[in-house]
Amino acid sequence: MNLDPAAVSLKKNGDKIEALIQGQTTFVDRLARAFPQSNPDQFVSLMDELGHEIGIIENPKKLDDVSRNLLEAELKAIYFVPTISAITSVVSKGTGSQWTVDTDDGEYTFRILGRDALKGNEPPAIEITDENGKRYKIDNYWDLDADSRDLTSDLLPDKVVKARYYTRSISSSRSGKSRGSSSRGSSRGGSGMGGSIGIR
Repeated sequence: MNLDPAAVSLKKNGDKIEALIQGQTTFVDRLARAFPQSNPDQFVSLMDELGHEIGIIENPKKLDDVSRNLLEAELKAIYFVPTISAITSVVSKGTGSQWTVDTDDGEYTFRILGRDALKGNEPPAIEITDENGKRYKIDNYWDLDADSRDLTSDLLPDKVVKARYYTRSISSSRSGKSRGSSSRGSSRGGSGMGGSIGIR
C-alpha cells in the first residue's frame, strides 16, 4: 500500500518508531529501501514486528521535516557502511569483542559476536558486521597502522592472510628470477670477452 507522505507522521518512541498514519498510530519495527542500489531515495517500506508491510512511502522527501530527518537518520544507520581508518581498541566481551574505531564518519563503538563477523572475500578488503547487523569496511587491511593490525591479527579472515603471503611469494619469486637472469647475463658476457681476448 502506498502511503501519502502528507498523511504520515513519524517520531521516536524509545527504541521504536511510532507512525501516525491517517490518524491511526502504529509502531514500525523495521525500515527497508525497495531499491537500495538503483533508487535509494524513494520507495521506503515500513514494516511491523511480524515483518508485515505497513505501507510504502514513495517519496520520503515530501514528509514533514521532523519525520524526514528521522527517516533519513534511521536509513543511514541501516545502509551506510563506514570505512574504518584506524582501530583504537578491541576488548573481549564474552565470546565476542567490543571495538572502537575511527572512520570516515567519525568514531564508532560496536560489538562483534566472533571471528566470523569479519569477511575477507575480496582481500585485502575486510567487511565487518556487528551484533546488530550494521556493516563496516576496511578498504585495505595492510594499509592500517601497526597498532590497528596488532589489535586484530588474531581475527583476520584466512583469505586475507593467504592473499598476503601469496602476493609476497610471487613478488619474491619474480625478484629472484630477475637477479638470476642478470647474474647469468654478466657471466656470459665475461666469458665471451675472455674468449675474444684469448683469441686475439
